[in-house]
Amino acid sequence: MAAREKEVEVYDTPSNMGGSFTVSIVEEIDETTVKVRVWYGRATIDGWETWREWDGSMFTTTRDRLTKKRMMPLF
Repeated sequence: MAAREKEVEVYDTPSNMGGSFTVSIVEEIDETTVKVRVWYGRATIDGWETWREWDGSMFTTTRDRLTKKRMMPLF
């Protein structure tokens, strides 16, 4: 059984709805384009608590739209 990851590298990117999403890169498509996963929820003592509206959604964006690189705890 693989160990759970304790943190993930995340960025902010515009949501195009007046705010931003917290995302992690899941695939590098080319030098400027990436596929990202939305992190929408909160870290708890038992692990990541998902908030279903957006958590786990994936989309393609460009690297120049990724800002505020940081590590986010998952529990």
